[in-house]
Amino acid sequence: MSYARQLLTVVCLLLSVHLHGAEDVAADPATSPEALDARILTILEETGTPGMIGVIVDGDEVVWQGALGMANLDFEQPVTHDTLFRVGSISKSLVSLAILKLVERGQLKLDDLIRDLAPETGVVNPWEETDPVRLAHTLEHTAGFDDIHFRDFAFSDPNVTNIQGIEFNNHSRNVRWRPGTRMAYSNIGPPIAAVALENVTGMTFESFVDREIFGPLGMNTATFFFAEGVASSYGPDNQLSPYTHIPVRPSGAMNVTGADMARLLKMFIGRGSLGSFQLIRPDTLARMETPTTTVGAERGLEVGYGLSNYTSIRNGFVFHGHNGGIDGFSSSYAYLPEAGRGYFYSVNQRNRPAIRRINELIVDFITHDLTPPTPPPVVEISDAELAGFEGFYESDSPRMQLLAGIEKLSFRTIRADDGKLTLKPLLGEETELLPLGNNQFRRDEDPVATFVFATSSDNENLLQLGHSTFKKTGPIKAYGRLLAILYAAIMWISSLVFALYWIVKKLRPRHTRSATPYMRVRAMPAAAAATFALFVFLVFRLLDIQTPSDIGVLTPLTFGFWLVSWMFPVLTGLAMFAVVSQYKHRREVGLAVWHHSLHTVLGLAFFTLFMFSFGFVGLRTWAY
Repeated sequence: MSYARQLLTVVCLLLSVHLHGAEDVAADPATSPEALDARILTILEETGTPGMIGVIVDGDEVVWQGALGMANLDFEQPVTHDTLFRVGSISKSLVSLAILKLVERGQLKLDDLIRDLAPETGVVNPWEETDPVRLAHTLEHTAGFDDIHFRDFAFSDPNVTNIQGIEFNNHSRNVRWRPGTRMAYSNIGPPIAAVALENVTGMTFESFVDREIFGPLGMNTATFFFAEGVASSYGPDNQLSPYTHIPVRPSGAMNVTGADMARLLKMFIGRGSLGSFQLIRPDTLARMETPTTTVGAERGLEVGYGLSNYTSIRNGFVFHGHNGGIDGFSSSYAYLPEAGRGYFYSVNQRNRPAIRRINELIVDFITHDLTPPTPPPVVEISDAELAGFEGFYESDSPRMQLLAGIEKLSFRTIRADDGKLTLKPLLGEETELLPLGNNQFRRDEDPVATFVFATSSDNENLLQLGHSTFKKTGPIKAYGRLLAILYAAIMWISSLVFALYWIVKKLRPRHTRSATPYMRVRAMPAAAAATFALFVFLVFRLLDIQTPSDIGVLTPLTFGFWLVSWMFPVLTGLAMFAVVSQYKHRREVGLAVWHHSLHTVLGLAFFTLFMFSFGFVGLRTWAY
């Protein structure tokens, strides 16, 4: 639930790319709980983060439990071991655990069809006859759903049912590609699985989790509903974030203490058991940790997103777990099955530098005395086979459909060289990919295969890595978009500059004003360019909103954004007519002026087509 503001960055990315450098962290890992406390307190102070909770588990033992900083700044209320924090998308892990319990009992199968289990959820799948959406797809995010939209963030009703929350959503249940090919994170999938559970058991999802998971594991304070004792959360400027009762509760509403999460971690480390109680079987837990429903997984890629459980590589180790964000909270849990160690933390401010530094500090603490696994050996592959992977690859699994066009701009180039592949992003450093056979590759430091080339049933040549999918494309298509963006931006900016020059010239006292019939050849493109500048300005204003829910309601700002998104294409069309209609009089207008105006409207027309193609024109954020 941490991505609402990502939806608003799309137009800004048309104009700029921001590169964030890594901050320095302590070179030596903390090796004692006391040192860990001291380091984290320093990070909280240096980054202005109010507070956090956290635990580290080693086997059956909790070796560190932190309750640091402030739960409420206004009342100077400190965080304690009894303070509840919101953990956002970590909630999804409970959905998969609940479904897997029913799978073990024979009440469900992961291959069951959603149209049979939960037809009322309204999934629209153009491939339904050949490739229906299955229960596993909703949990592995491989159904092809778009993510939830702006209006979902403005919703807050503690009494909403799960089916009502799904029905409130607009269009996210429309399948965008053949199910079971790509992974694209979507908060609409787990609630659909939860409704399937409710239909099978006759219980609400939350009651089932209370009875079957929270109770037996001793997570006595964990809840999917508001509870007294939940810490306050804050934006980057320490502005209080309101508590939102989200419509897709199974995807991100859980509140827990550090002690609750310690027991959940012990269960994962215990391979489905906590003490003498077995929640799920070890083989069932292994299935939860293993992605299976992408073309890359079919080719043997084991990293990625399983059933609400994903892999991350840290310090040469493969961790399993999940993270989450909601309101102002950011949380993460991860564990090493082989080493029997795991951690959880949650901070009550969306502060990326703090989160990154805390995560690195805790991972270093856990792994400082462990030896990373030996990477799999490199397999010698012929130059001809490697050459078959060369080419351009565009992003092709957007989490949010609004970002699809932008993501395609940042393509990757693959070239074969000296028995390996080299991956070069549009911006950034090259990465060497070492062959492991069966179309699998890894980076030099990776302990497992992390990249795989595969062909979909639609004959698409794909590169899959973790959560991302790239589709092979041609150089003209890859560079053509970038050149078109650059061309359009140059003409747009130059039109604004020339407009200022003409205005100043017209305002000069000694200038003879003439009502030339050709003035509209200059004025109309300039007006369209100015309107696009206003559109960009409004986007930046929306980005300044600290509370994502404010984007999903009708305000003067969101209405203005909608209005200007229509004004721009209308004025661009009128400008195009004004320029083209004077083709025969271009010499009277002035060849330089006419041609510049023509290229300006062509550039603005490209922006218009881009906005139409990806849904920006007429975007009513309060209804989207």
